[in-house]
Amino acid sequence: DLIEILKIIKENEGRIQKKVLAEIAEERKILNINAREENHSQARFASLDKKLIQPLMHTWNFIEEEKIGKNRWISFTDDGKNASEFLF
Repeated sequence: DLIEILKIIKENEGRIQKKVLAEIAEERKILNINAREENHSQARFASLDKKLIQPLMHTWNFIEEEKIGKNRWISFTDDGKNASEFLF
C-alpha cells in the first residue's frame, strides 16, 4: 500500500493535494472506510494519515506535508524521489 501511494504521487508529478490523494487511495481500494456518511471525509483523512502518510513521512522519510492556504500538499523528499525512480 505504501508503494501504491508513492506511485500515485509520482503519477501527479511528485506533488499532490492531500484531499485528492485520499480520494484516489479510496478509489483504488488502498483505503477502506467504514464510517457513516457524515463522518466519511474525516475518517478517510484519519485513515490515510495513520496507515500511509505517517509511515512514509516519519519511518521512511519519503514524503513531506506542506500547508498552503487551506490545503495540505504531499510531495516527495529527495529520498522519496530517488525511491520512486528506482521503484517505477
